[in-house]
Amino acid sequence: MNKTNSAVQLIHKPTGIVVKSQATRSRSQNEKIARSLLADRVEQLQSGDQSRISLKAEQARKKKASKVKKSRRKYRELENQQDPQGALEDGAEEPRQEESDGKEAPSHPS
Repeated sequence: MNKTNSAVQLIHKPTGIVVKSQATRSRSQNEKIARSLLADRVEQLQSGDQSRISLKAEQARKKKASKVKKSRRKYRELENQQDPQGALEDGAEEPRQEESDGKEAPSHPS
């Protein structure tokens, strides 16, 4: 079967950054994608934490952290609604009430 070779590799000679793209079957689209990736990497190298990609990643990280915090808060509130007494004041666990069939469990020597 004949397949077209549409992969693209771009090299930024001053920095030596190499980018490859074979996302689509179209060579021209792969060139655009590779050029965009190369531009982003060069900008990241020059600007560091102030680059567009770094700023977007920081925003995404903050958004995710906020979402996780909101989810924890929601489940904590649901748990408190189900158990209105909340935790015991002295921090001890509530005693468990086990079902018994009238037989005591044998003690295990340590």
